[in-house]
Amino acid sequence: MVSDTGSITAVLLAAGYATRLYPLTQDHPKALLPLGTGTILDEVVRSLDGVRPLRKRVLVTNRRFAELFRRWQRDRRADIEVLDDGTDTPQTRLGAIRDLELARGATDPGDDLLVLGTDNLFRWRLADFVAAAQRHRPHASIALWEAPSAEAATQFGVAIRDGTSRITAFVEKSPQPPSRDVALCVYYFPAAMGSEISRFIEEGGNPDAPGYFLEWLVRQAPVYGILMPGAWYDIGSPDSYQTALEEWQRGGA
Repeated sequence: MVSDTGSITAVLLAAGYATRLYPLTQDHPKALLPLGTGTILDEVVRSLDGVRPLRKRVLVTNRRFAELFRRWQRDRRADIEVLDDGTDTPQTRLGAIRDLELARGATDPGDDLLVLGTDNLFRWRLADFVAAAQRHRPHASIALWEAPSAEAATQFGVAIRDGTSRITAFVEKSPQPPSRDVALCVYYFPAAMGSEISRFIEEGGNPDAPGYFLEWLVRQAPVYGILMPGAWYDIGSPDSYQTALEEWQRGGA
């Protein structure tokens, strides 16, 4: 039986190969690139401070980088389970949604899932997002950021919301985005909707980018978008990584 306590497992997605950042990431995972006095992953994990009730943390990676993450885990003495998805090339990658399903199998079925991409950096309190998302249980919630322009929004999935913040449509990387509300890879999936992840895969949904799952999910059940304030950095290219390095050096926005 699925509990209604709202206990949380945080799932950190880190199984990509970040080919757009080569040669930086050819033999090194993006999440372990330097940032400030630590790494990108250190900042992502620090964002979990204050999230309640957090029961478990699982990081999903690939076989190529699993030992590097385990070394980071030992060095930090981090209470994080490192899960190897068994792939070792970009061509054989499972995709973010299959990795999420793999992580779900390693959690208590009664736990809500807080999903974080390990290339997302932000300054707002993740605990504030979780508190808002829990008010929408048993429905899913995703974090949103207001892009500075329609042109900037073309690079991401965007959401259209009604007056209750329910997402009425979601479009992945449209050349003419219908809004500037950009989806971050920060999701809250209550336990009650966990089976939707496996159903999406079984129905042949594209498991590579989470945006395709979100497009599908908003057609199945209520999904809420929570607009978060302040800066957000999506580290997907050398330029965006350099921007994040500079912002963290001077304290961010």
